[in-house]
Amino acid sequence: MTAVPPPPSWTVTSVLERSCLMARDNFAAFVTITLVFGAISLVVDLLSLGILSGIVHLAAGAATSICIAWGTFQVIAGRKPEWEPMFRQVQSPLFGRLLLLGMIQYFVIGLSALLIIPPFILLPLWAVTIPAMMAERLDLGAAFARSADLTRYRRVPILLAFLAWAAILVAGAGLIILVLGHGALGRLVLWVYSAVAAIVVQPLPAIFYVLLREEKEAIAPAQVAASVG
Repeated sequence: MTAVPPPPSWTVTSVLERSCLMARDNFAAFVTITLVFGAISLVVDLLSLGILSGIVHLAAGAATSICIAWGTFQVIAGRKPEWEPMFRQVQSPLFGRLLLLGMIQYFVIGLSALLIIPPFILLPLWAVTIPAMMAERLDLGAAFARSADLTRYRRVPILLAFLAWAAILVAGAGLIILVLGHGALGRLVLWVYSAVAAIVVQPLPAIFYVLLREEKEAIAPAQVAASVG
């Protein structure tokens, strides 16, 4: 019989607090990234490009996650990230592979939402694929496998952390729609709100990655983060 490991040293609350403080302390850099890629998605929506819009949305979402993950690693390593170096990750040799990984992951999770239950399995299972590939220079298959290995026995609290932020952010978006409606002003405010709200969610994968490696491999978070230059 496989022994179940003890509870983690971190809690859902502590992780949420950490992501919130990180977003607050690096607000300008993080929100610039989310606004830039959010603007790209907004433009393709206005152009009504059909299936191309969906592809651009996937790419913009994945690119946001990549840049914020890199910035999160810098914060954990004790450095202050600026938005320009974060944005320049789109020029890194690993970016194409990371982008493909993110797009595949988001598409499969989104598609599985049609079945209601699977997203709650896939989201925590693949929670740390992007930071794992970034820190360890893995290929696609290895990144998915690495995430599955690191998140084993910790998927419930990981899922709860994502769901907690999702519930809070959806409530905020609902309030905006209730007050401002679906007009031009309401859509603009909702777009800005979405970009700002994303900065508390996007650091979670990298935060979980360093915490899981500390727990399972006894490697200090700063040491893990320092490997991402």
